[in-house]
This record gives sequence, structure tokens and C-alpha cells, in this order.
Amino acid sequence: MFEAFAVSTGVVALGEIGDKTQLLALLLAARWRQPKPIIAGILVANIVGVSGAVRGIGLRVFPVVILGGLDSIPGAIVGGVIIGLLESFAGGYLTSGLGEVAPFVVLVLILMVRPYGLFGEVRIERV
Repeated sequence: MFEAFAVSTGVVALGEIGDKTQLLALLLAARWRQPKPIIAGILVANIVGVSGAVRGIGLRVFPVVILGGLDSIPGAIVGGVIIGLLESFAGGYLTSGLGEVAPFVVLVLILMVRPYGLFGEVRIERV
């Protein structure tokens, strides 16, 4: 009961303040019942600040998570090692610009063979 009161009070407060990003994050935390990652993201964004530099982190994390599999933490770790080595080798042996593009090329090639990533769980749902 207290959780519902706290969430509704927080939603009204954030709506009045006008911070739509935190309002959405709070609603997501309440809806998906896993508030720890969302709250951690809110705290990191408030401490570090959201700037153009975050875009670079997002562009590096995206192929790692998709390559490893969206539902596999060990897959994300293996994907991080693969993408890190790939960026280093492609940037060192080839041109530095290719080091930034190579993870996406490998991502596309691997997704053609394994659409769920390297360690992703294959789910077939019949409608």
C-alpha cells in the first residue's frame, strides 16, 4: 500500500516539476517491478550528467549486448571481450575509423547466422 502511495506521490511531484525523463523512469520502475536497474540509471545520470559523451558509451554497449544475447549476462561479458578486441585490432592494424565501424559489421554478420545472439535463448511463440 505504501508503495502505491509513494509512486503516485512521486509521479505527481515529478509531473509538476516538469522532468519528463525521471517521470518516465519512475513509471517504468513501478510497471516492471524491477526498480533497481532503473533507479541506478537515474542516479548515474544525475551524478555524471547526461551529455553528448554518453552517446559514445551507448554506441559501444549496443553491439556488445546484442551480440551476447539480450537475456544472457555471461553472453554480454563474452560479447564485451569480443567487441573490445575487435575494436583494438581493427583500429590498430587497419584505420582508426574502421575500428569504430567493425563491431557493427560483425554484429550484422553474426545476427545473420544466430538471430538471438551468441548466448541468447531461442524463443518460439505461436500465436
